[in-house]
Amino acid sequence: MRDELLASIVEWSENSTIVHALIQTGSLARTDGTADDLSDVDIEIITPAPSRLMADDGWLHRIGDLITVLRLDPDAGQEWATRLAIYSGGVKVDFTIAGVERVRSMIDGRKLDPLYERGYRVLLDKSGVTAGLPAASYGFPVAGLPTQEKFSALVEEFWFEAFHVPKYLARGELWLVKQRDWTMKELLLRMIEWHAVARNAGPIDVWHIGTRLHEWTDRETSAELQGVFGRFDATDARRAFEATTRLFGRLSREVAQRADLDYPQRVESQITALNARLLLQGR
Repeated sequence: MRDELLASIVEWSENSTIVHALIQTGSLARTDGTADDLSDVDIEIITPAPSRLMADDGWLHRIGDLITVLRLDPDAGQEWATRLAIYSGGVKVDFTIAGVERVRSMIDGRKLDPLYERGYRVLLDKSGVTAGLPAASYGFPVAGLPTQEKFSALVEEFWFEAFHVPKYLARGELWLVKQRDWTMKELLLRMIEWHAVARNAGPIDVWHIGTRLHEWTDRETSAELQGVFGRFDATDARRAFEATTRLFGRLSREVAQRADLDYPQRVESQITALNARLLLQGR
């Protein structure tokens, strides 16, 4: 099913007057053996007229039996539009609609961006726009340790979020507890990434959004992660909250020590003391 849909994408592109090239990225274009039957198809459509494909979704239907699509247009955090499409049979295709400058910048700079460096395949090039693209190294971007400013900002944001959870627990606002909790988890993940970088002598691939986390984090952290998610009830939410703050505190102090950074202990200590009063009342 996936191969048939990929062939249909190429056929549609060959017949389109505004598509110059198709480039496949993602796990199916890499050589690390991580692709499986559940892998999505990641396709970059190189066109001089991205706005035309953004304005009319008819092309998505011409490719196959479309179930649904998530439309994400460029914004402050995303340079190019994407169309995340699910087709019948359960095949998901992540389309990036990019201008020709997408590849020209890498050709002119003689340097691939991290996505292409992991691996790419040119499926179609009708205008020669991809000629001169450097070969992929199939390597990963080297993650670095934070500056003092970034480290302190993340730690303080975590404890800022943590300040609210006992209040919501006291009020029985479990949905709001979960909202704050997820923000804390995103910050925790960033600290887990920094911790992995800090404790490894050589480069380590921390991927993104927690992908393959069990492969690159240490055993102690993996074990502690088993307790940081809770059910939708006050008792278990509190247990998970306390496990999350303990883990974050340990990791952030270890990162500070290994990276020779100052840890804002005063923030943690004072927020923890304030929270303890409410948590004690709730017992």
